[in-house]
Formats: sequence, C-alpha cells, structure tokens
Amino acid sequence: MSRDRHLAGTTVVLTRAPEDNVALGSALRDLGAAILELPCVRTEPLGDPEPLRHAIAGLDREDLLVLTSRAGAEAVAAAMPPHGIPCDVAAVGEATAERARSFGMRVSFVASRADGRTLARELTPPAGEVVLARSDLADPELPLMLRARGARVREVTAYRTHRRVAGDANVARAAIERGRAVVVVASPSAVDALADAIDPGTLRRAAFVAVGPRSADRVRARVRTDPLTAGSPGVDAVVSAIRSGEETGP
Repeated sequence: MSRDRHLAGTTVVLTRAPEDNVALGSALRDLGAAILELPCVRTEPLGDPEPLRHAIAGLDREDLLVLTSRAGAEAVAAAMPPHGIPCDVAAVGEATAERARSFGMRVSFVASRADGRTLARELTPPAGEVVLARSDLADPELPLMLRARGARVREVTAYRTHRRVAGDANVARAAIERGRAVVVVASPSAVDALADAIDPGTLRRAAFVAVGPRSADRVRARVRTDPLTAGSPGVDAVVSAIRSGEETGP
C-alpha cells in the first residue's frame, strides 16, 4: 500500500506551545508536511494566587467550577489541593478534563466540542454558582451565554496570558512567501500576536485553519481572510481541515 503523502511540499505553521503540538505535528509529518513551530501565546501564574485560592475555598458543593484550558486546571491545582475543592468540575474539552483528573478533580461534565459556545449551550446550570477560572484575557461570550440561560456566574482570574511570538517570525514569513503554507491558530490571542509580528498582507498568502469560531472570527478581523475552521483542537479535526483546504485550493 502506498504511503499517503498528501501534504508533501506544504509547510504548516503551528502557533501553540511545542508541548501542545506533539501529536498533531507527528500526524502532519506522516502526511509529508514540513512543520514550523511559532508559539504565539504564553501563560504564566498569577503574581498573587491568594484571590484564586480564596475563591476556590469559598465554593459550595452545589456550585460548579468551570475550566476552559489545561492552564486553568494547572493554576487551580497549584492554588488549592483537589480535596479542598468541594464541588464538581466542568471542562471545555477532553484535554482539559484529562488534566483536571490528573490532579484528582471530580470532572462531571465535558463539552462535546472543545469551545466555549458548545460548553455554554450544553452545560446544565447548577443549583449554586458557575465559577469560571480562566485567563485574564478570556472572552466575555461564555459568561454572557451562561447568564442568558439562567446561570449565576462568577468569574475568577486563574492565570495570565501574554500575546507574543516566541521564535523568529522571519522564518515563518519566508515560508509563507515561498507558497503552500498553512497557519493553524487555536485562539484569538494567537491571531493577534501573529498579526502583530507579520504584516497581514503576507499572512493572506497562507491558508488559515482556525480552531473554533472565535479564532475564525479573529482571523477575519485581523488578517482579512476567510479561514477553514476545525471544530476542535483534536488531531483528526485539524488534519481534516488542512486536507480539505489543500483539496479545494488552487
């Protein structure tokens, strides 16, 4: 059987942290793609974790702690031992759920797709509060949607996000200018960092794959191009979006 090298000659720029790209990068290399890693977002712990610790300690068993990233799970675990969390945990996707479980948290809900809109639609509001432990740059859409469904929502900053390209943006710029480049972005913050480092005119020469509708909206706003959308950050979803773009491209 011949080996599938459908993406031979294509450079895929991955904008998440290297540890988040292992499985996706391997799958894309198996398809013949060249991988260029250009992390565009960096997270860091809070300078003072006491407000987060206080918020978690004040949870009631009827409340629900909502985590929308692995960084959020890690921040909560660092602030409070799992046995100190009296309520269940809801996760935006399986990767976040697995990270929370690895710390001993009781995950009772996982959204069917790893995006905030799906979480807001599928989550049944608890008797108590929905407590969102997220980035300082988190989008307001999730709490707005939850409140519209009758949930009592409290937002807590769990960690900080910095929109900044790590690495040599000139290497990515050159790859895009050579042609047959695909850029994968998984958050609006990544799009912002990329558009700040590389001019949109150059970026428009690449095909974009956006993970989730919010990332897609930011690509349209900052890069002025219409991206393909992967429904989740899972390997199969992203690879399928990249392959569909290659098949329908010029």
